[in-house]
Amino acid sequence: MVELNNIEYECPSKIPMDLVDDKWKFLILWNLASGPLRISELACKIPETSQRTITRKIKALEEVSLVDREVFPEVPPRVEYSLSEHGEKLLAVFEVMEKWGLEYAQAMGAKITGCTN
Repeated sequence: MVELNNIEYECPSKIPMDLVDDKWKFLILWNLASGPLRISELACKIPETSQRTITRKIKALEEVSLVDREVFPEVPPRVEYSLSEHGEKLLAVFEVMEKWGLEYAQAMGAKITGCTN
């Protein structure tokens, strides 16, 4: 049994599922794997959602220490987001998921033309 943030987990494998509990958080983390980005840059990379949604989701990821926020002392202030140490480690899980997804798609006869990352 693991208790984290006042939640009891019988199985620790549920922790990452709770932290990355929707596709937008997953896509934000996946895009930050290539390096630090600003909110507007993330919005360009994830055009299916709004900048407001990205802002809300990235703040949630920051609260659970998967994303780091850096404010540069400029006028106007520039803010960049990057993966934290914990976020970097989570990428290994995503890579396994990517490999499984590709193998599954191939086994199901999917047409594969390329991957985005």
